[in-house]
Amino acid sequence: MMAHKFRSLISNKIIQVLDGFPIGDRGVKPSTLIPYIQVDPKAGSKPEFQVSLKALQQQGLINNDLRNQKDFISCGSALIEKFDTDPTIPGIYLVQDKTDVRLNFKVNNSQLVSEVVKITTHRPNSFWRCSALVNLLPFQKVVVEYSSPNIAKPFHIGHLRSTIIGNFIANLHAALGHNVTRINYLGDWGTQFGILKYGYDARNITEKDLEEDAIKKLYEVYVWANQKAESDPSVSSKARDIFNKMEQGDNRELETWEFFRNVSIKEFKHVYERLNVKFDEYHGESMYSAQKCQEVLKLLEQKNLLQTLEDGRKVYEVNPKQKVTVVKSDGSSIYLSRDIAAAIHRQEEYKFTKMYYVVDNSQSDHFVALFSIIRNLGFEWAESMTHIKFGRIQGMSTRKGTAIFLQDLLDEAQEIMMQKQQETETTRDDVRLSGAETAGRVATSCVLIGDMKQRRQRDYVFSWDKALQSRGDTGVKLQYVHCRLLSLEGNCGVDYNPEANTSCLTEPQALTLIMEIARFDEVLVQTYRELEPCILVSYLFKLCGTINNAIKLLQVKSAPLEVAEARLALFMAARHTLAAGMNILGVKPLSKIADHPRRLDNYFHGSSRQVK
Repeated sequence: MMAHKFRSLISNKIIQVLDGFPIGDRGVKPSTLIPYIQVDPKAGSKPEFQVSLKALQQQGLINNDLRNQKDFISCGSALIEKFDTDPTIPGIYLVQDKTDVRLNFKVNNSQLVSEVVKITTHRPNSFWRCSALVNLLPFQKVVVEYSSPNIAKPFHIGHLRSTIIGNFIANLHAALGHNVTRINYLGDWGTQFGILKYGYDARNITEKDLEEDAIKKLYEVYVWANQKAESDPSVSSKARDIFNKMEQGDNRELETWEFFRNVSIKEFKHVYERLNVKFDEYHGESMYSAQKCQEVLKLLEQKNLLQTLEDGRKVYEVNPKQKVTVVKSDGSSIYLSRDIAAAIHRQEEYKFTKMYYVVDNSQSDHFVALFSIIRNLGFEWAESMTHIKFGRIQGMSTRKGTAIFLQDLLDEAQEIMMQKQQETETTRDDVRLSGAETAGRVATSCVLIGDMKQRRQRDYVFSWDKALQSRGDTGVKLQYVHCRLLSLEGNCGVDYNPEANTSCLTEPQALTLIMEIARFDEVLVQTYRELEPCILVSYLFKLCGTINNAIKLLQVKSAPLEVAEARLALFMAARHTLAAGMNILGVKPLSKIADHPRRLDNYFHGSSRQVK
C-alpha cells in the first residue's frame, strides 16, 4: 500500500545480501519476501519495518540449519554487516526476544509520511489496492452463501451472525479485487410449506388479507397449523400431500408458494437495508426440487456411493461411524441432496475458485458430509469449498420478552439510542442526534460491531448496555471518530491541498498515526487469511485512539498555512482509512451524528449514565 516503496526496497536489499552470502538460497524473488516485511507494531512514533528471521527460515529463504537463538543472532548479524543502508533506509539493527529474532529497518520519516498521505488521499476508495501485499494475493472467483432465512417467517435472530459475517467476507473479497457473487440461499422448500398451505386454506386467507403485515400473518397461520398437526395426524398427512404436489409441479400450489416467497423477500430486503447488507442472487432450495435431485441420485449410484437400508432410505457413508441420509424412504429429497445439486449448479454457473458457506458450528457434520460427497463424485473443485463456522449469540432478545425477531431487535436498539440521548445530562436541543434515522444507523453500527469484535467461532453473551454504550470500544466510537474528522475538515478554515508539503509532520503523534495508517494493508491481508472480522475491528479501534490523540495536539485551525494543510491532509488520510475499514465490515460511515458540530464531544463524553 502506502509503504510499497519501502517494502520493495528492503526486499531487494535483502535479496542482494542473500544472493552473495552462503546462508541464503539463491534465486529468491523480491516478491517472495514482501509479505514478511511488516510495520513494527511496537515502533510507535519511530517509522520502522521488521522481518522475522524464523519466518524467513520457515519459508526456506534462509538456511534450515539454524537451530537456536544464538544461530539466528549470528545469521542476523551477518546480514546486517552486508546490508547497504542509504537515505531511504538509513539504519538496520537486531531485535530479539524469547521466541524470535528480527531485523528492524529504520526508514526516512519524511519520505514515508509523504507516500502514505498522498496515496491515501489521492485514491480514497482504493488506496489499499496499491499494496504489494494485496497484489500478491491470487485472483479468486468467489461465491458466498450467507443469511439464508426461512420464507413466510419473520427474520429470526439466529440468522443475524450468518448475515453479518457473510456480508463482511463478501465485502472483504470485493475490496481486495476479487470477483464476488453474494447468494442468499432461502429456506423456501420442504414439508413445512405444506403445513403453511394447509393453514392458509383452512382459515380461508386470501392474498388481499396479506397486503399489510404479510409475514406476521403468515407466521401466525403457520404456528396455528403446526399446533393442529401436533394433535391431529391427518393434518401432517395433508401437509405432506400438498408438498408432494409442489414437488410434482402442481401449478395451483406453486402459485401460492411463489406468492409467499415474493412477500417474504420484499420484507427481508427492508431488514437488509437497515443492516447495510446486499445480495446478487436470491436462490433457494426450491431450485433443486425432485428432478434436480434425481440427477444427483444417478451420479451417486453410478459411483456406487449409496447404500439402501431396510426402511428404504438411501444413505452415504461419510466414515465408519457416520452415515447420512440422501434420499428419504418415500423417495423425496432432503436438504443434503439439494445442497449437492446446488454446489454442482454453482460451479457450472459461476466457475468459482472459492465457495464459502457461512453457517453456524452446529452444521459442521452436514458440511463434512457434503464436501466428502462432492470429492468422491470426482469433482476437483471440492477443495475450493469452505464452511465458515461461527458460534451462537446467547441472551439476545428484546427487553420486553423473549421474542427474537431481528426487526424487533433493531427497533429496540434505535429506541434505546434515542432514550440514551434524552437521558444524557449535557444533551441540549441543538446537540441532539440528527433524527431517528441517524439514531437507528448508530444503533445498528453498535449491533454489528458488538458481534464482529468477538472471535468468530466463539459463543458470546449479548449485552444491551455493552453494545450501545457511548464509551469504550463500540460502534459508537467508530461513527463518532469518523464524524469528528469530517467536522474538522469542514470547520478548520483550510482547504485541502493535494500537493501539501508534509515534511513538517514530525510530531510523535503525527508519526504514530502515519504508522497506523501504513498498517492497513497488512491488517487486510491477515483478516483475509483468517476470515476473522475481529482482526479488522481491533485495528480500527486502535486507529481511532491514535486519531483522537493526534486531534488533541495537532491543531489545524490555528496553525500556519503550510502546517495546517499538512495536518488536514493527514487527518483526511486517517478518515479514508477508517471509512474503508468500516465499509468492509458493513458499517456505513455517517457524515453527521449531532446537529451542532461544536457540541459533538458533549454528546458522547458528557455523561457516563447507563440506560437501565
